[in-house]
Amino acid sequence: MTELRPPAVLVLGTGALAMAIGRKLRALGADVQSLPRLTAEPTGTAELRTAPGELSLRALCGGSSRSPDALVLAADDDSDNIDLVFAIREYCPDLPIVVRLFDPTLGAYLRGTLDGVTVLSVSQVAAPVIAEAALDAMRVRGGHSLRRSPRRGRRRPRRWWGDRVVVGMLGALAMLIVGATAFFARALGLRWLDALYFVWATITTVGYGDIALRDASDAAKVVGMGLMFAGAASMAALFAFFTEWILERRLAVLQGRVPVRAHGHVVVAGGGNVGFRLASLLAEQGLRVVVVEIDPENRHLPILRAAAHHVIVADASAEETLDLARVGAAAAVLAVTDSDAANLRVALETRARHPGMPVVLRVESPDLSAHIRERRDGLALSLVELAAEQFARSAIGAASLRVAVRPESGLG
Repeated sequence: MTELRPPAVLVLGTGALAMAIGRKLRALGADVQSLPRLTAEPTGTAELRTAPGELSLRALCGGSSRSPDALVLAADDDSDNIDLVFAIREYCPDLPIVVRLFDPTLGAYLRGTLDGVTVLSVSQVAAPVIAEAALDAMRVRGGHSLRRSPRRGRRRPRRWWGDRVVVGMLGALAMLIVGATAFFARALGLRWLDALYFVWATITTVGYGDIALRDASDAAKVVGMGLMFAGAASMAALFAFFTEWILERRLAVLQGRVPVRAHGHVVVAGGGNVGFRLASLLAEQGLRVVVVEIDPENRHLPILRAAAHHVIVADASAEETLDLARVGAAAAVLAVTDSDAANLRVALETRARHPGMPVVLRVESPDLSAHIRERRDGLALSLVELAAEQFARSAIGAASLRVAVRPESGLG
């Protein structure tokens, strides 16, 4: 019985995912070739080339000794990957393709209209694993009551009544009113309440004319004119501060920077592809989700808000943000931004304030991930490694079937 050759898989891409897929495929016994990318010739000659090595479309699909049994498109650009799928499928109708694609609508369309195409994404594969890890951690902690840790050095957000300028303006206005009331009570022979009424009507410029300075002394008229100017300036300044406070408050509400009142919610730091899928998965489990995203232009934010998630536009590692998200009353914290450093800051700040809080964080560095797990600073997971395993198994499964019908080909 003839021994079948190892399945040959071509991996296109230069990022961490492409390299991880190559490692996984080799560990599974595949014959792997990695190339940076394929680009279409503008002349429409159906020649796809790479540099270096220049593998043409004819070599890719012509059944030569360089023809792979499966192709993995691991670049992180949906548009490029889609273009390559259709270009390759036109000339290689039977070549199995595993393509990285985030957009679920496009992915469903490709799966439904093209045979032999497997659509995967890092977030699609990794988000369920992270969600399950968080749920497991919450189940372990479920028997314990949630106790709020002491808030060391907590800095409260600034309120308008705590602003020194506003307090000074209010103090100056009060002194102006008291002094003017005392002066006009004596100068015009008025009762204190009548004098206060006259001063207030003058300051707010809505006097009714029932008390006037026409027959008063020159000194009273001079003081009255000064009161009109000082009162108008004070009121204008106060209205300006009050308007500013209303606008700041409205902006804070629009950006979600208002305190969370929930209990037992899950805080997701990072509203990217992974955070977006995590929010949906956790919501399906009946959990309330608070998403913290630093980029106000993130394309997922409108969808997350429409799904009734509390979205806070702020730095997730800042103390004020953790207070707004009410981390102390949360069931778990998931740090899944694109930055290992940012995720670690969130984890360390959370654990420093709430030592028993379950924290799951996204870390791509294997060494850093192992160090975090060893120190028990959180459950560190590598999304690339999680996704690469699924990509590799999908590719080698399709390639192995193809080997049986064309045992003579390969990447040799």
